[in-house]
Amino acid sequence: MELVHRFGRFEVRPLQRQLLVDSKEAKLGARAFDVLLTLIERSDRLVTKHELLDAVWPGLVVEENNLVVQIGTLRKLLGPSTIATIPGRGYRFTARIEDETARPAATGSVHDAPRATPALCAPTNLPLHLAPLYGRSDGVAAIKHELDGHRLVTLVGPGGIGKSRLAQAVAHGLIERWPDGVWMVELSGLFDPALVPNAVAQALGIKLAGQGTALDELIGALAKQTLLLTLDNCEHLLDAAGALVHAAMLGAPNVKVLATSQEPLRLPDEQQFRVMPLAIPPKPVVTGAREFGAVALFEARARAVDPYFSLNDESLGLVIDICGRLDGLPLAIELAAVRVPKLGLHAVRDKLDERFKLLTGGSRAALRRHQTLRAALEWSHNLLNPQEQAVFRRLGVFAGGFTLEMLPPVAEDARLDEWAVIDHLGALVDKSMVVAEAGDPPRYRLLESARAFALEQLAAAGETAATLKRHALAVCDFLATVDDAFLDGELRSDQHTALVWPELDNVRTAHAWATGDAGDGQVAIALATRASAVEDFGLDCVQWLLPLRKQVEDGIDAVLAARYWLAISGPAMFNLFPRPVQVEAAHRAVRLYQSLGQTRRVYFCLLLVARHQIELNDDEAASEAIEQARRLLRPEWPARLRVRLVRLDSYAARRAGRMLEALQLFREVARVCVQAGDWGPEIGARNVLADLLW
Repeated sequence: MELVHRFGRFEVRPLQRQLLVDSKEAKLGARAFDVLLTLIERSDRLVTKHELLDAVWPGLVVEENNLVVQIGTLRKLLGPSTIATIPGRGYRFTARIEDETARPAATGSVHDAPRATPALCAPTNLPLHLAPLYGRSDGVAAIKHELDGHRLVTLVGPGGIGKSRLAQAVAHGLIERWPDGVWMVELSGLFDPALVPNAVAQALGIKLAGQGTALDELIGALAKQTLLLTLDNCEHLLDAAGALVHAAMLGAPNVKVLATSQEPLRLPDEQQFRVMPLAIPPKPVVTGAREFGAVALFEARARAVDPYFSLNDESLGLVIDICGRLDGLPLAIELAAVRVPKLGLHAVRDKLDERFKLLTGGSRAALRRHQTLRAALEWSHNLLNPQEQAVFRRLGVFAGGFTLEMLPPVAEDARLDEWAVIDHLGALVDKSMVVAEAGDPPRYRLLESARAFALEQLAAAGETAATLKRHALAVCDFLATVDDAFLDGELRSDQHTALVWPELDNVRTAHAWATGDAGDGQVAIALATRASAVEDFGLDCVQWLLPLRKQVEDGIDAVLAARYWLAISGPAMFNLFPRPVQVEAAHRAVRLYQSLGQTRRVYFCLLLVARHQIELNDDEAASEAIEQARRLLRPEWPARLRVRLVRLDSYAARRAGRMLEALQLFREVARVCVQAGDWGPEIGARNVLADLLW
């Protein structure tokens, strides 16, 4: 029986290689069909770009743009949401599939070079002695382990992260294992892709006769050798370097390759090793802080310029602060350390906001682009296409990172739609310009130096004002969605905090724009009121809410005004405003939500009135508000809303001395909280139960 996959209006027949739309065959190219079938067969998980390229173009080296084109074709036919892009990860088929059969598990192979007979003095072009490498011992061991099981390992990371030094240290430690040596080929100064085979041959001392192509002659020579080839700085020659490595994997079975690049080579069986920043102590002064890679590197570089430099408790705290603000980036740390003898630690720390002027003057032996931080970032930036550059510079307005949902409203324009922006984000992750942090869903961010550079590029493009406005509106929309779900009982307090807390730096940035000269008062009110629900953020919001009161009283949109008075009286503001002010604000919110017909919000605010009246010892007014709320309560409402009334009843019973009733009610609060999975209020209820039982 033929296997058929159905989803919505579509039907896929793998054996006949047909896609039917409403039972009619649709025209679809062979590659696009293979992409679709691969995604369907693996729809229970994310499919990486590398996996798709291997499945659709087996044994071939192709540009990733080919995959993007096929994905675009499928989205036009199936709808934009059928295939989701996970930037920096790959793609996922999201439609619900019917009539599936079991899928075979994906298989792969690992090629191992035969173990070489150790040589006493293997040939190499590496220096006899290397400078100390700080904070990378675990990395060196991990990369050696990867090379044991894979023929191609690529060290991937942004410029200045220390890929070259790390690769050199790994290769140096393996010299004795390779009879024909360990060789390092520096590609940063080469700009003609056709000359890559010649550069490798020259480094290895292989003479090319010129009777065939340089690549064929090089692979012919390598076929007889057992060696480790290290290709350094491949990012600007990806196609040429990839073609050479692919040919070596096929034609030189005893050659392994260690590559460094800002993005992977995307070859079969390539093992990527993401090079991370140096470790930084978690707090200003800890035992063993000088053993952390970032601090050790800073101290070593500072002492190389000034032998009398030493760290004490005060200076250690400054060094940790500097390393943290530089994200543990080795290049930036080295450039900052060499400034210390002339400027002092305090001045270096204080001038980091002008980092591109401060961080210059690297070693004369370093690559030219590594002699200043700006040059390193310019090198990486120049490798981006114009669309990637546009998305990159707009990312600079995000503070503390961002989620995928918040990106398109900020970065898209007339030529870049939502899907294009997401695809370009994926390219920026691949090219190590954006960090994709672990998590589901993932969170993205720029390192601080890259962010400062992006903001410079944004200003140079004349886009700063417009992008800051779009950022503020995007943050406002995000807060509105989360806040509405929270107030209507659809989100627990811990879920609300988990969503909003990572965005507080973005909220502060958006508020700074909204209250600035080119800002928007309505946006400022929306940000202040909706952020006020976040626990432990109340003090910030008090300072934001107070200056806005006159504008609210002068007349604004009723929905926004109601949310303002709710913010003043809300739980996160308890003890931050005088109780009479909060009672008045809660009453105003009740009246406005009544006029808007928002029953759940009226109920919520009535309970706030009751809570404040209880604190003011006005039990009669509190009881009246509670009874009004009770008449509004609906049994189908979320448990998180229903339990608020039970909690107030229990407080009232306790104040009236009805302890047995209070015990019963607090047990009910705990039960409903367990039912709702709301552990925060459950802990509070059980604490009160313990007090009552005592």
